Amino acid sequence: MCRNQPQAQSGEKVRGEERDKMPSASPGLHGRPRYHQLPRIRIVVLGAQGVGKSALTVRYLTRRYISEYRRAIDLLYRHTVCLDDVTSEVEILDVSLRQDESEGVSSTHTRWGEGFVVVYSVDDAASFRHAGAILDSLQRLKAPIYVPVILLANKRDLDPGRQVSVEEGQALSLQHGCQFYEVSAAESHVGVTLAFQALLRETRSLQLTRPLPRQRRISIVAVSRMIGSLIGRGPDAASATLMKPTLIVQEAAGKRTLRRKDKKRPSLSL
Repeated sequence: MCRNQPQAQSGEKVRGEERDKMPSASPGLHGRPRYHQLPRIRIVVLGAQGVGKSALTVRYLTRRYISEYRRAIDLLYRHTVCLDDVTSEVEILDVSLRQDESEGVSSTHTRWGEGFVVVYSVDDAASFRHAGAILDSLQRLKAPIYVPVILLANKRDLDPGRQVSVEEGQALSLQHGCQFYEVSAAESHVGVTLAFQALLRETRSLQLTRPLPRQRRISIVAVSRMIGSLIGRGPDAASATLMKPTLIVQEAAGKRTLRRKDKKRPSLSL
């Protein structure tokens, strides 16, 4: 039985006490391809500049809080997580807002990601409007496919300077049909962990409901024919249940032959 905690793979050099427990991070989306034996889940973290995307990501991965992040590139974190006794390899892309991306989301990110975290700060009304624009873009770019999304309000500890109420955050999440969490990366890792785990569960459940890929079905047919030939039945006998039956009708006048394809196709389940 495994624990419901992420396990960082390797360390990264940082300043001060955080040096020993930083997660492994690599820049960009176009690194060397890796072959994954575990199920893989891809998460993208989006939001305006300064809302705490990196602080939330590292807080979830390591339970440590680091207040200062200054960078201009996307960071890709890889770690293995055991959730509900199921081990998966999780990749989290922490997106850095660029000047040429007014909405903070690109088609590259939406194609790559399977689940999305949209972050805003409760003390910044502009970041809340920006989060709404990101949600609109995700719906437009992913339509008609449903994608798991959580709306994450950060910096709850700055309540005296609050500009966005809890009710406004809830209303925005209801409008876009996504989960909503209000947390503080500075105060505790608990709320952050619960939010990320909820997204991982939903994304993993959605992966399990996807149809079997076409290439996989074709390979099953090829294997079944090979097995049939090995046991001496021949390829036609082995794949008889997988072939499309036809109906042949002969008429007295002209001896015309008609073929009608049966629309029913056999299905395979693993």
